[in-house]
Parts: sequence; structure tokens; C-alpha cells
Amino acid sequence: MPESLRPEEIRTQLASGRLGKTIHYFIELDSTNRLAYKLAAEGAAEGEVVVAEAQTRGKGRLGRSWFSPPGLNLYLSVILRPNLSPADAPQLTLVSAVALADTVQRFLGAPPAIKWPNDILVGGKKLAGILTESSVDAQRLHFVVVGIGVNVNLPASMLPEEIRGAATSLLILTNKIVDRTAFTGELIRNLDRCYGELEQRGFPPMAARWESFFELKGRKVKVEMGDRVVLGIARGIDRDGALVLEKQGGATERIIAGDVTRAEA
Repeated sequence: MPESLRPEEIRTQLASGRLGKTIHYFIELDSTNRLAYKLAAEGAAEGEVVVAEAQTRGKGRLGRSWFSPPGLNLYLSVILRPNLSPADAPQLTLVSAVALADTVQRFLGAPPAIKWPNDILVGGKKLAGILTESSVDAQRLHFVVVGIGVNVNLPASMLPEEIRGAATSLLILTNKIVDRTAFTGELIRNLDRCYGELEQRGFPPMAARWESFFELKGRKVKVEMGDRVVLGIARGIDRDGALVLEKQGGATERIIAGDVTRAEA
């Protein structure tokens, strides 16, 4: 069986960064995002991390749940207090996706794909996801919680039937047990680096990095938004993180939220 996470060793790996100086480690939580949000609302410092071996109510995007068995995967949330306008808050989801893709590439040995805006796919199957939750008013972005879930050492036999055809893990892909402590340290370092680049250079360079992992750019896609479905060519993302879709006739539409898949030719 894989070993438990080693918080002190993770902290040692992060000695020179600003994220991860405080790590709140739990054997089990209902949701790392829920606790991180509570801590941030109570004044927790930027960079504090909540990590758990298991979640009983892990949260995914669009109100979905996140399968969170104990001791196998990574369930982590980071508190950020960015100097961004409320309108620019979605940039943090995309920046986090770049950091996560960079980390997966190092352990996998090949680049994964980002599914807009925040899922990491390998071979068309979901390996990891991001859920960002913000405290914001009309004038100010108070804080952002970046929640990340990664299927690390999850065997195929443990995948629930309903997601077996759509999900994967590093163990399934490499047939090797991954050191989750090393993976966690690498992820927080990459997030620290990408977050710093956003602050120093602005969003356009990070948007270009994001698009380098976006396999659907230039391809015909289908976007499902509740009871509305839109078809078009995915042209990339704008400065707000919206997906830019070119529809038939050349008109473009900004997609703020929805499920994007490759359309049949």
C-alpha cells in the first residue's frame, strides 16, 4: 500500500516559497475546500494549505462530487489573497491548471491535456480537476481557495462503475506507485511559481502556456450549458478565462461556463 502523506517533508521541500509554510493535515475531512474557505474567512494567511487523506464530501465542478477514497490520491486546497480585480478572479483557475499540468507532465513523462477550464486529461480520461471558490464583493477580491484533486495511486479496480470509462490515475497510466509527498511538494512549488509569474508578468504569458496544453484549440467542439448546446471552433481563451468559440458564419461567442467536448466531424 502507498505510504501516508508526510506534511513535514512537504514543508521542507517548500522552504524558499511563500505557499505551504503552514499545512493543515487531516486523515479525513468532508471537503478540503470547505475548511480552507472557513479558515480564509477567519483570517488565515495567504499560502496556507489544507490537505486530507480522504474526503467524505469532495466537491467537483458544476456541483458534482469528487470520488475521494483514503490514502491513494491527493486532495488539497490552497488559500490565495491575490491583488486582482473581481473580474480577473477566473485567471487563477487557469494558472492553477498550468501548474497542475506541469506537475503531471513531470511524473508522467509526457504532457497531459487541459480540458477547459480546469480538468487534466490523459488519453481522453480525467486524471485531475480544480475547483476555485472566491470571496468577493463589487470592489474587492478578498481571497480565493484553489482546490485540487488528483487520482494518484488509485487502481482501476476501485474506480466506481459510473466513471470507470472516463477516469484514470497515475498508477493506471504508469503501472508504478507514485510518492504522493513528492508529488504534493512539486505541485505546490509549481503553483507558487505560476502564481508569481501572473503577478509579475500579467495574464497573457500564462494564457499562452495554458493554450499549449489545450488539445481542442482549432477543433470543432460542443458546449453543453444546461438545456442549451452550442457548436463551434474553439479558438482559445480571453483575458477573463472565457472560452472563445467561433460559430458558423464567423461570429464569436464567449463561454463562461459549460461542459466542452470534441464534436463529431
